[in-house]
Amino acid sequence: MIEDKHSQFAKHINELQEVLESPYSSEIDKALLKDSEDIEHLNKEIADVNPDYITFIPSYFWYWYFGIGWVYVSALFLSNFIYDDITYVYVRPEGWGLINIIGTLLYLVAAGIPIFVLLYQFIKKHPYRIQYYFLKKEQKVAYYYRPSLQFFKPFELKVVNYKDLIPEIHTIKQNTAYTPLNLYIADPKTGDITHHIKPHDVSVDPRVHWAFIRTYMESDATELPIDPELCEAYPADTSKSLFACSDIVFRKYGILNTQHSGGGGIVMLIASGFYALGYLLQGNNYQTAKQAISHPDVQKLLTWDGQNNPYPIQPITPEAQRAFEGKNWQVNIRWIVAIVINVSLFAWAVVSYAEETVHLNLVN
Repeated sequence: MIEDKHSQFAKHINELQEVLESPYSSEIDKALLKDSEDIEHLNKEIADVNPDYITFIPSYFWYWYFGIGWVYVSALFLSNFIYDDITYVYVRPEGWGLINIIGTLLYLVAAGIPIFVLLYQFIKKHPYRIQYYFLKKEQKVAYYYRPSLQFFKPFELKVVNYKDLIPEIHTIKQNTAYTPLNLYIADPKTGDITHHIKPHDVSVDPRVHWAFIRTYMESDATELPIDPELCEAYPADTSKSLFACSDIVFRKYGILNTQHSGGGGIVMLIASGFYALGYLLQGNNYQTAKQAISHPDVQKLLTWDGQNNPYPIQPITPEAQRAFEGKNWQVNIRWIVAIVINVSLFAWAVVSYAEETVHLNLVN
């Protein structure tokens, strides 16, 4: 009895707040699957669904990207204002004195650090997100694991039993927004938590997310609410084209068509011209995700031959395949122009700031 209780709940119960139904423990609440907005979101986040496994596109953490950018830019401008005040009060240089030249060089070096880091990431493609694969036939979950913030430690393949999952919603005090679904596994003898699976997605109700996963793993294909107009297949290996990966967000929002044929290009250019860096970061996120599906031990568990998929998912078109191979120049040229627009706007802002600084120095 005690062992059974440990298998259902973690010993450190304070780590679990709102525990949801365990696999096969009760009927799936089908009413949750009627929430059109959440189901539409999950359909757009599916990277692949077939008789062997389902996986979702790694979440993008937009707030994280913009939060880092906001802190960095704020600190940079603050340090610049402090530098101007110090030189004006204590040095009072006229024109471009030595201290101004040295300060400007240091300022440019500091401003260039994140740009070099981003370029390094785009070239090296270091993985910082993972994908979770829910293996239906084998009733397992396969994923890579690495402790948080231990960037130099190699990823380890984990394959755990689906029936051992303990789903839970870990809320934050005074946070009324949706929180991500958390999946735990506890040791049946000690009750200690041994695995923590975090399919991060704050854009969807975690109850709907769990009901969606349970429906795939525990029910027939006809019961999974898949919309073929929204759910698209993407190649497992997308490392050859950052631009094609960055296109995904536009296609999910309906700005671009799903064939990578060039439609909607003007709207895309206008949007990505201002937010090119953010969308490239999103593309890099999906492009570099650590994928357990390519591991030989996971491949041994797969038996589907790629034919007669019972789940209605859009196939990869020839145009999309060329795009992900980096050979679709309609996609490539679009992004090159968008980057040029973005660089031009940045250069204009830097030149304007430099001219204003020179003018103020001459006046003072």
